[in-house]
Amino acid sequence: MGKHTIIAPITPRLVDEETAAAYVGRGRTKFREDVGKRLLPSHSDTNGNVKLWDIRLLDAYIDGRSGFGDTSTGWDA
Repeated sequence: MGKHTIIAPITPRLVDEETAAAYVGRGRTKFREDVGKRLLPSHSDTNGNVKLWDIRLLDAYIDGRSGFGDTSTGWDA
C-alpha cells in the first residue's frame, strides 16, 4: 500500500469581492458603498481584473466594530 499525504485546508489570505462582502455580512452593493465611504478597507491587491481584500484588514474592521482589540484603522493612513 502506498503512502498518502494529507494536506490541511488552506485559508486564503486574499479574497475576492463577493467573498469579502459575505465575510463581513454585507451584500455586494452595500459592501461597495461602505468601501467607497471608507467605512471598510479598500482592496489590497488585484489579480488581473479581480480586486482582492486582505482577510486580516477585514478582521480588524470586525474587531473594531465589536470593541474587541485595536480600533484604529490602518487602511486610512
